[in-house]
Amino acid sequence: MTADNSGDDTADANRTSLTFRIGALLTLALLPLGVIAILQSWSAINTARDGYRQSLSAQTLRAARPGAEAITRAFGLARGLSHAVPALLEDSEDCVAAMQNAVRQNDKFSFAGFIDMDQVTTCNSAGQRFDFSDNPAIDQLFDARLPDVAFNPSGNVSNDAVVIIRQPVRGRDDTFFGFVSLSFPATPLAETRAPADADPNLTLVTFDGQGQLLTTGGDREGVAPLLPADGGLTALVGSSQRVFSALSVDGQRRDYTLAPIVPDRAYALGIWDVPRLNTGDLPLILRAASFPLLMWLVSLTVAIMALRHQVIGPVRALRMRMRSFADGRAIFRANSVSNAPRELQEIGETFEQVADKVVRDEADLEEKVHERELLLREVHHRVKNNLQLMSSIINMQIRQDVGPEAEDALRRVQQRLSSLAKFHQDLYETSSLSKLRADQLLEDLTRQNVNLNTDAHRQIDLRLDLDKVTLEPDQAGPLAMLVTEALTNAIKHASGSVDAPVFVAVSMKRTGGDTGRQMRLRVENSLSGHVLEPRESGLGTRLIRAFALQVGGSLRQDREGDRYIVELVFDRL
Repeated sequence: MTADNSGDDTADANRTSLTFRIGALLTLALLPLGVIAILQSWSAINTARDGYRQSLSAQTLRAARPGAEAITRAFGLARGLSHAVPALLEDSEDCVAAMQNAVRQNDKFSFAGFIDMDQVTTCNSAGQRFDFSDNPAIDQLFDARLPDVAFNPSGNVSNDAVVIIRQPVRGRDDTFFGFVSLSFPATPLAETRAPADADPNLTLVTFDGQGQLLTTGGDREGVAPLLPADGGLTALVGSSQRVFSALSVDGQRRDYTLAPIVPDRAYALGIWDVPRLNTGDLPLILRAASFPLLMWLVSLTVAIMALRHQVIGPVRALRMRMRSFADGRAIFRANSVSNAPRELQEIGETFEQVADKVVRDEADLEEKVHERELLLREVHHRVKNNLQLMSSIINMQIRQDVGPEAEDALRRVQQRLSSLAKFHQDLYETSSLSKLRADQLLEDLTRQNVNLNTDAHRQIDLRLDLDKVTLEPDQAGPLAMLVTEALTNAIKHASGSVDAPVFVAVSMKRTGGDTGRQMRLRVENSLSGHVLEPRESGLGTRLIRAFALQVGGSLRQDREGDRYIVELVFDRL
């Protein structure tokens, strides 16, 4: 088995374990509760976020109220003056007096004046002549002829940073005369918030309809990195009141609140450095899922501990007892399941009863098998004794005065009986009645037959080459008789010369390797040129063919040069 297959088997075993299944079922059971808890938590977070945004908007509007009121009041005064200017243009002194009176009544303003079509003002609160014709912003203003708010870091009158409000002046017939211009200091406006209302996390700025800063809560250069990076202030022009999060120029994510002061003309933008809705380092969805996740972990831990103590532990103890019984028929009557549920205790008791019955039945069966083996060994022993008795009787008959042909026939019968006796002797002497060492049986039979037919006048060279082979008795018996008949013929017809001695060879080899089931048996004897081959119709030849059929092999009998061969190829059962 490869490592990959081993890993797959381990994964499959883990997925089919009881612990995994209980965990999966418990997860499915708690999943709806977890989903409900997450949805409720998410709804609460959204509600808190909405409240947070409303709070930011309210604080931004409260902080921007002084500036918004100043700009709104300036636009209102500018509109009033724009209606009065057409009637005052005929008398320059009255026009100047009106402008000065407007500044005196509104101490927040530092300048009020009328800019005519030549982009020059002589009617102003300062009583001086100012020429704006070389200012590109004034050219754009006169081209647009719309109300405008702008910032000037150095006013022409006060030389201080001022916010300028400009309102177009038109007559009754909509004739355009110029602009009324009002200005007030920008720095005091940015500082009008009381310290009690100031939030250290809030930076408030105002900007005009072109996205240019009007006022800031501090250094203008220090505010620039805090502005939104995507589109800047220009992208916010025309938007309604809203709260949004965006990356600032310095790369930090901040919350912004936008509040229009004068739509399309002036806006207040609140910049919040630290989010008020503290969600921690983890995403909100994880914090919302923390409680159901914790509940699932606790429930799963309790369930697994109870499962291991009440089920898995006793089941493993039962498995060990069953395995010990299967391996060595050992029955452990331990109290390993005494604390288990009643159902598992009943299984343990049932196993002990079954194990006791199996042991008793196996003991009875082994006793019967042993008795059967004893009977079979006794049968084989008695058969061997009877065959030897018959062989002895034949030997006594041979000692009587009989003719050569009768003696030869009786000798062959005696050899057959001896072979059968040897076969039955090996059967009752072997440790297993179902298997027999065929190589030992054939070696003993061969030596016995050669010794019986060898004397001082005739010496035979015996050659044995037998592989270690175990056969069933149904094959070993006919094979032994076949070898006996073949040996009898081989010894009878074996002949030689001075240069070629008489020999008989018996071999049995595997033809398919050590594990092959096919066998080849050969019985050979030497021949001289004048000796006749065995007759094909003789009794010995017919017996050899009959025994070959019983073994289940293919027989070949033939002469090859100076030797005669009997060959049998068969498959072991």
